[in-house]
Amino acid sequence: MAPIDITRIESEARQLRAEEMRRINGLVSARLALYGQLMAATALTGLKAIADVLLPLFSWNPQAASAPRPGPGLLQHMNRIARALFSWNPQAHRS
Repeated sequence: MAPIDITRIESEARQLRAEEMRRINGLVSARLALYGQLMAATALTGLKAIADVLLPLFSWNPQAASAPRPGPGLLQHMNRIARALFSWNPQAHRS
């Protein structure tokens, strides 16, 4: 019967464990990067929507003619903002 080389078995086990840890670390970092990109895109969309809402407040000229503004109404504008925030398509963000 051949002797069991315990030190070799332990070193192989440590090597396999280290390889598995590196593989799992790579998977986690790839998924975190993807989640970060999606969250950044959503935050950017929200900031653009808020900027669109705030822009008329800071660009109002009281001496200008008070003609009705062309464009969508407030409810339609808010509907577009809500759709932009809550209906993202993950395939649209891929390059």
